[in-house]
Amino acid sequence: MHVMQVVLSLRTGGLERVVVDLVNQAGTDFQFTVCCLETAGDWADQVPRVVTLHKRPGVDWSLFGKLRRLIRQENVHVIHTHNAPAHFYGAIAGKLAGAKVLHTEHGVNVGHEARYARLNRLAAPFTDLTVSVSRWRDDVPVVPNGIHVERFARPRPGAGQRVGSVGRLVREKNYPLLIRAVAGIAGAELVLVGDGPLRAELTEAASRENAQQPRVQFLGNHADIPELLAGFDVFVLSSTTEGLSIALLEAMAAGCPIVVTAVGGNTELIEHEVTGLVVPPDDESALRAAIRRLLDDRPLANRLGAAAQQRAREQYSVAAMTRRYKELWRQLAT
Repeated sequence: MHVMQVVLSLRTGGLERVVVDLVNQAGTDFQFTVCCLETAGDWADQVPRVVTLHKRPGVDWSLFGKLRRLIRQENVHVIHTHNAPAHFYGAIAGKLAGAKVLHTEHGVNVGHEARYARLNRLAAPFTDLTVSVSRWRDDVPVVPNGIHVERFARPRPGAGQRVGSVGRLVREKNYPLLIRAVAGIAGAELVLVGDGPLRAELTEAASRENAQQPRVQFLGNHADIPELLAGFDVFVLSSTTEGLSIALLEAMAAGCPIVVTAVGGNTELIEHEVTGLVVPPDDESALRAAIRRLLDDRPLANRLGAAAQQRAREQYSVAAMTRRYKELWRQLAT
C-alpha cells in the first residue's frame, strides 16, 4: 500500500518527528512518499523518499494540479495530511486524484487560528477521516503521539538549579514568560534547546532580565536530547497553545519533574500533583512558584518525575501510535 504523507516541510519539530517515525516504523507492507509543499527541511534525509513542490506565498493554485499529478503518477492509495495548510492542498488534490484522505490535526499556530479553521473547513468535504493528537472536538477521534521511550532512560544527577525546555523558538511557546519566571528565582539557570525565528528577540529579552549575570543558555538544535533532558532539574512548557507535545512526552520518558501550562494536550499528559504541576497560561507568578516548588522539594520532584516516566512508557510509545495509524490506512484503502 502506498501512503503519501503531506506536510509543509520536514524541518525540526514535533509534527515532523511524528511523520519521520511513522515512515520508518510502519514496516514493509507500506510504501511511503513524503510530499513537502514548501521546503524539504533538516530532517528530509531521515526518510527514504521526499518530493518538494516549492509552494509560492499565499494560495498557490498551481499546487493542486502538481499534487494531483504526483498522486496519480505514484499510484498513491492514501493521502495523510498534517495540520490545516497541508490538509487544504492534500485533501482536495487527493480526491481529484481518486485517493482516500486521512487528516491529522496537531495544533494551531498563534495568530493563525481563524485561517486554520477556514482551511480545515474548506478541506473537510474532501476528507474521509480526521483525527487529532489530543482532544480537539467531540466528533474527532484521538490518536496520541508516540515516542521512542526507551531512548530516554538515562541516570539523572539532580540536586541542581537547572530549568530547561525544548522546542522551536516561536510565539506559541511563550518563552518570554519562562525567561521572566526563571529570572526571579535566585540561583536558577535556564537552558533553551531549539532554534527558530525569535532567537534574536529572546536573546535580547534574556539579557534584559539577567543584566547582572547571564543565566540563560540558547543551545540551538541539538542531536542528543535524552542527554540534555537528564541534566534538567525541572522541565517547563510555558506554551499558549499545544497539541500533544513531543518535547513534553520526551521529558516524561526521561523522568523529568515537569511544569506545564493548562493548554491543549498538556493537561491530557500531565495530571496536577500526580505526574507534574499544571499552572494557568500566561501567569508569571504561578509559573515561577511551581518551578521553585520543584527545585526546593526534591522528594516531590522525584515522585512526579517517576510517575510521568511510567505513564509515558505505558501509553505513549511509537509502536502504539504506528499500530493505530496502520489500522486507519488499511481501513481507508479497503
